[in-house]
Amino acid sequence: MPGASSFAARLKTWLSGPTRGALIARNAVIGLAYLGLAELAVLPRDAGGPIAMPAWPAHGLALVAVWMCGPRVQPGLIAAAAIFIALRVPAPLALIGAVGPSAGVHVAVRLLKRLRFDDRLERTRDPLALALLAAPASAVVSATIGSLTGWLSGFIPGPGVPVDWLLWVMRNWLGIAMFVPLVFAWRSARPVKLTQPVLVEAGVLVTALLFLAAFIVWMWAVTIRDLPVGFLAFPFVVWAGLRFGARGASAVVATVVGVAIFASVYRLGPTAQYPLVVGQVLLFLLLLMVATVGPVLAATKAERDDAVAKRVLLEEQLRHSQKMESMGRLAGGVAHDFNNLLTAIIGYTEIVLTGMDPRDPKRADAEQISRAAMRAAELTRQMLAFSRRESQQPKVMNVNLGLQRVEPLLRRVIGEDIKLTISPRAGRASVRVDAGQLEQVVTNLAVNARDAMPKGGRLTIETTDVTLDEATAEAMEGLRPGEYVMLTVSDTGVGMSAVVRARVFEPYFTTKDAGKGTGLGLSTVYGIVRQAEGHITVSSEVGVGTTVRVLLPYVDAEAHGESEVGVARLPGGTEHVLLLEDDPSVRRLAKDQLTRLGYSVIEAASGRAGMALGSDDTRHFDLVVCDVMLGDMSGPSVAEALQALRPEIRVLYISGYTDDVIMRTGVLEQGRPFLQKPFTPMQLARKIREVLESRETDAA
Repeated sequence: MPGASSFAARLKTWLSGPTRGALIARNAVIGLAYLGLAELAVLPRDAGGPIAMPAWPAHGLALVAVWMCGPRVQPGLIAAAAIFIALRVPAPLALIGAVGPSAGVHVAVRLLKRLRFDDRLERTRDPLALALLAAPASAVVSATIGSLTGWLSGFIPGPGVPVDWLLWVMRNWLGIAMFVPLVFAWRSARPVKLTQPVLVEAGVLVTALLFLAAFIVWMWAVTIRDLPVGFLAFPFVVWAGLRFGARGASAVVATVVGVAIFASVYRLGPTAQYPLVVGQVLLFLLLLMVATVGPVLAATKAERDDAVAKRVLLEEQLRHSQKMESMGRLAGGVAHDFNNLLTAIIGYTEIVLTGMDPRDPKRADAEQISRAAMRAAELTRQMLAFSRRESQQPKVMNVNLGLQRVEPLLRRVIGEDIKLTISPRAGRASVRVDAGQLEQVVTNLAVNARDAMPKGGRLTIETTDVTLDEATAEAMEGLRPGEYVMLTVSDTGVGMSAVVRARVFEPYFTTKDAGKGTGLGLSTVYGIVRQAEGHITVSSEVGVGTTVRVLLPYVDAEAHGESEVGVARLPGGTEHVLLLEDDPSVRRLAKDQLTRLGYSVIEAASGRAGMALGSDDTRHFDLVVCDVMLGDMSGPSVAEALQALRPEIRVLYISGYTDDVIMRTGVLEQGRPFLQKPFTPMQLARKIREVLESRETDAA
């Protein structure tokens, strides 16, 4: 019935609302429920039976109500308890006695919160803390106040106070241990997938419980009454806990406890042959074990399932890491050969440009070749950055110009159905960051925005100036106050819920289908931003869109620009250079270029040939230009051997390998002069002069 369900939903929303009327209604509902359960517990005794129920579910209801709704429902509980007690003792004492359940529940809730209790009951410690710590503490407080009230009113005679106090403790204790897990399990615990095998197994369990009940009745019919048949319920509790989780265990426990309570009230079962108090104690111990074992086993199952799921996730992450490592190795190997080719293309193109007349109509074609080669070199560097094979090289750069460079790539990535708007509004746009990593940040955020807009939408990327005061900076994970450049990426996509937003930067966390997302995009962005001493925040609303704000510290320095091709004059010299390079095209280019600049160059294609030339006493060398990885041995080994023979010789290392390979040789860590391929003739000429002139500075 749609009307009835809609009314129920509105009623539930109103009862949980913050208004005074909703609070009064909530207290009234909980108070009536408490009063009804309390009257139900004493109904057998009021009807002429020998004893009340051995469990007090009303006390469990009170704990659940305060835990879920907070202390504002305490007035309803106190009023209900006062009405219940006033029907049996004088009204003034009833008010005192009514404080007992409330005080006991308050103690239990405070204790559970200090123990960081989780009402999903998916950790072994939680049902144990509830049944063996919070429940007895609450029961003792409540029973003490209640017994004292009964004794003062004459309702409980003096000699009977200890016995009644003990029975009271056991009833309240068992009421919490039985009732609270039942409510928490069906409210918060993970559900069991109702597949056909699960339904069949559940049917078998219910049938077996019915047969057990029939068997117990048969035993009583044939007067076999002294056997401890209650322990026959344990296998079913274990079965339910391990196979059906907290919900199944709590349901079976409630069934077993209900049958045992019925038998106890009417003096049936094995405990009937004992005196009243002894029988109640034995029954309490049995039911407490049943009520504890079920949730504990269910929690153990949940922990086991979580451990298995975590292991599967870790195995998947390991496979993904291995795949990324393989891709990185492949990218590194390709990059080495590609960088050598680009070095030759860029170098010979600039040589051609240098020899051409500025008015030559073919000069524009040569410049396009040079620009294409430089873009290819940048693409190689970006590929290595994405595969984590290149170390960070932070430099001062203009974020606005960086967005302009990456804009063509973004338009190809996001597709034509998404409108891209880039607004570089920051007047102070200089930051110190690795250019490739900044492009990676923007690209990852744009890709995430694209995936959140499967039917198209708007993607806006803008930069603005921001100044943080001390209070604001401290609130943002300890940022320093000052000037920042804020990069904002906004989309009109599906948005994120609060649960997803809380985990958005976790590695390998993704909401995409299997095989469509790695879960590393935003975690990578977070790492890059934090490494740059920045800050990142995400604000999102389901159905509205997502906005990511990145704060990067402003740097009061001039951003590094890009020089024009073939315009500046190349610095030269007359020193003697030993060139060690195993790639023929790069070796030929470097020799031709250095010779044109006035240097005297001797080349060698291997490390051993270089050592032979360098150790020849008839030759003099001022500089060794050495590839880091030669065909027969490493460049640093050759250079160190030559410097041992000739301490005055200088060394410049060059390489097309990725940074992680070079780092293993120790070249970068020790701060040795290094030039990454592909390089331009200008970069080579300037680096050689820098190394040679540093020798003159050291000598001075």
